[in-house]
Amino acid sequence: MARRRRSAEEARAEILAAAEHLLLTEGPSGLTLKRVAQEVGISHPGVLHHFRSVELLGQALHERVSLRIRDDLLQLGVADPDIDRVEVMQKAMEALSDPRKGRLLAWLVATGRDPFPDASEAGLGQIADAITPPGVDPGEVRFKLMLVVLTMVGQSLVGDAVRVRLGLSEAQAQSFHPWLLRQLLTPPAR
Repeated sequence: MARRRRSAEEARAEILAAAEHLLLTEGPSGLTLKRVAQEVGISHPGVLHHFRSVELLGQALHERVSLRIRDDLLQLGVADPDIDRVEVMQKAMEALSDPRKGRLLAWLVATGRDPFPDASEAGLGQIADAITPPGVDPGEVRFKLMLVVLTMVGQSLVGDAVRVRLGLSEAQAQSFHPWLLRQLLTPPAR
């Protein structure tokens, strides 16, 4: 069988995609250099050539996952001044509550990694600034965004288990995001 030629960038991307796939399908125990090499169809030394160790592969996977989650949120159109803020929040909630992302976030936390990109990038701060309407306290928006992010990360990790234990059907659980948004976006009664 002829070897397939890849650029270094293509090989790294394929290795990271395989590592992510193994992590999602087999859990952390599947994330070995040998399994990644098998998944990509290269030799174990080939993986070592690109990442030098399973720890460095884990660091690269951390960067890939955390940046993609941040980019998913930033690409929701929050910079558009005419964007419907409720629609943006609903899309953000859907993106963050995805159980696949939850498994990746759980792995990052369990391995002692920060599940978000470097704090100096201030990605969540950018999102908060972009969705803060004129005349609204930016601090209030940041608190609400914090609540949404923490809620959705929790939902991605254990949402189905909580739903079942509360006796909610999948159809009933579908109304959770709109309900939460109403709680967050309805001005308090005076």
